[in-house]
Amino acid sequence: MIQRLLPNTSTVTVGFIAAVTMWTAWLVTHLPWLGLPESVALPIVVSAWFAALAVGGVLLAKDGATRGETSLRCVGAGLISALLGLLILGSKLTEPPTQVAAGEAVTTAVSLKPAAGLMVAGFLATGALLGLVAGLAAGVLGRPAARVNIPSASNPVWLGRFAVVACVSIVPLIVVGGLVTSTGSGMAVPDWPNTYGTNMFLYPLGPRAAPDVFLEHSHRLFGTLIGLTTLTLTILVFAHDSRKFVRGWAVAAFFFVVLQGVLGGIRVRTGHVDFAQDDKFYRVIHGVLAQGVFCMYAALAVFLSPIYQRAKQGILSGVINLAASTSRPKLLRIFANAALHTTLLQLIMGAVYRHTRHVHVLWTHIALSFVVVVLAILAASAAQGVRPSDESARRAVARLGALAGASVVLQFVLGWVVFLVASNTPQAASIGEGLLRTAHQANGAVLIASLAGLAVWSRAIAPKRATTAPSAAIVAAT
Repeated sequence: MIQRLLPNTSTVTVGFIAAVTMWTAWLVTHLPWLGLPESVALPIVVSAWFAALAVGGVLLAKDGATRGETSLRCVGAGLISALLGLLILGSKLTEPPTQVAAGEAVTTAVSLKPAAGLMVAGFLATGALLGLVAGLAAGVLGRPAARVNIPSASNPVWLGRFAVVACVSIVPLIVVGGLVTSTGSGMAVPDWPNTYGTNMFLYPLGPRAAPDVFLEHSHRLFGTLIGLTTLTLTILVFAHDSRKFVRGWAVAAFFFVVLQGVLGGIRVRTGHVDFAQDDKFYRVIHGVLAQGVFCMYAALAVFLSPIYQRAKQGILSGVINLAASTSRPKLLRIFANAALHTTLLQLIMGAVYRHTRHVHVLWTHIALSFVVVVLAILAASAAQGVRPSDESARRAVARLGALAGASVVLQFVLGWVVFLVASNTPQAASIGEGLLRTAHQANGAVLIASLAGLAVWSRAIAPKRATTAPSAAIVAAT
């Protein structure tokens, strides 16, 4: 019943791919430090939007959609991405603001432009038009082969792809959040959920905004996008995946997304512009939970991957063997889980130091980094040594292992660079230093997510019990 009320899963996925791409392009082109004029920023955003729709269209075509189906689904995807884009278009719909003093508070009085309705309609029409052109081009470039046997609306491949999109959508939020902390912009907007007394979706924000206000406000906007993305994923999981454990995981992950938003609001309402007087508890919890949520969605993306589902059932039933492995499968389970939990502890130490600047926490963080490096490299090596007879599973495990190995080395180097070069003050002394600190934080999230993926895969590689043969639907879908 739920499936009939939802748009095609492939259309929704392509729509969110385009939306995340468009939002990210908007963020980069509107950074105040770049000072790009709208005449330059707008074509870049539209080009990125179109390119994402075209890539999604090619995926549709290669999966077997006809040219007509590809075009129609891309039009729907364009409309979905445009609807999501309205959350950032709102800053263009208002007249130049006026500051109004209300006692000791200062609010921003805004009013809609006379042509706001036409701008919204034109934006939606642009999304549909871009989708149509992208779909027509993809229908030719994709050259669809044989049509799939499972309708795209219930195809687990597209559900798995949407989970990946949800993971990717969290990355810009983590980066912006890191910049907010590094530059001391957390209290640049003193109220929540409004922005200077006005609806945050209508607050006039652009490349000429103050850098601290831009970072804090765009952080809130991206939080809204993540909320919508993860809510949609939760609904799709209940519509297309009957596994109780996966449904429970999706609900728990979404709960923490909501909790993260609430904590962010509490952090603003109880915060203080003076670092010494600011509430450190909510700052630490907010920072740790952000990467914890990313970790949970990385694991969910693996759970929803048809390759993982097929490999897990195939290995348990003996259809897929590990005879060619050069390392014991159990080693992957041991090292991946040990590395994941040690890195989570390392994350907590890093967050505590970042928000409190206690020296003893810093030295604990440094000492623990050596343990993390050893365990992550051992997990990466075990992943390369495990060789399932299923080629897709082998590549997936190997790539995750390579990502974990590369990110832990980069994290170790970035950590020492920040320690030796950056100042010891809560706020970065320069934009370059702020970017270094944020790179260390964001790469740490990548490391944790890759280790979480390996830990989930180790459950399939080193099973604890046998089960039945793999589902025919899963085998057919992959």
